[in-house]
Amino acid sequence: MLDSVAIGKRLAAARKSAGLTQKQVATYLGVQREAVAYIETGSRPVNTSTLGKLVDLYGFKMTYFLEENIVEEEPAVVAAFRTSNLVDADLKIIAGIKRIALNLDSMYRMAKTNHE
Repeated sequence: MLDSVAIGKRLAAARKSAGLTQKQVATYLGVQREAVAYIETGSRPVNTSTLGKLVDLYGFKMTYFLEENIVEEEPAVVAAFRTSNLVDADLKIIAGIKRIALNLDSMYRMAKTNHE
């Protein structure tokens, strides 16, 4: 398992890749912007509840943020949207859509494996 600094670096990269600011993510999580900064620098470890919300928002699998030997650096789910005019409620909708897509992808992979 990665340490807090490595997890934070991956979270920061995922946030930037999603085109989101720390303030937008903080609002989505219901915390201050500084809390997101502390997590991204590794000054504060991320708890599993918060990490789960970020996994949904960024579209990555949880293992990407926790395991050392990850080959994939792209999100498991990609959704295109404009980040400049997002309102707070939009991020919850985006996270929900990505969570559903990740679950569908997992179900598809399981079904495919069972039929091989």
